[in-house]
Amino acid sequence: MIHRNLAIALATAGTYIGGALALKAAEKLGFTSHDMAVRALAVFTGLALAVYANFLPKMLGTYRSPEQALRMEQVLRVSGWAYMLGGLAYALTSLLPVSDTVPLALLGTATAYVMGYSIWAFMEHGPRKGGSASTPSCGT
Repeated sequence: MIHRNLAIALATAGTYIGGALALKAAEKLGFTSHDMAVRALAVFTGLALAVYANFLPKMLGTYRSPEQALRMEQVLRVSGWAYMLGGLAYALTSLLPVSDTVPLALLGTATAYVMGYSIWAFMEHGPRKGGSASTPSCGT
């Protein structure tokens, strides 16, 4: 029996490949231009990334300490927001008549932000035992 997550992943991959093949067939039959097919696939890719990003914060596993779990939850939330906005921006800019580097630069910016935030969060700047990152601990 196939695990539920594997079945969803295979169905998503099949849909993605099927959509790409359908766009290529429509292009070969003359229903759409090459540029339109490429843009449609880019929009689908951006929207798929935005949908996937909404599941990131829900992927928290088990950790040895509550502090590690809090930091990972914090990083997953920021990653979800960054990639959701990056995916929507990628889809939107793929529709516009701009250079192909603009959508890629937007995704690169989201990735750089997530990497920087992850490094920052795990270098003793994330939530600490007994309080959150935004609340300073009381004491002397």
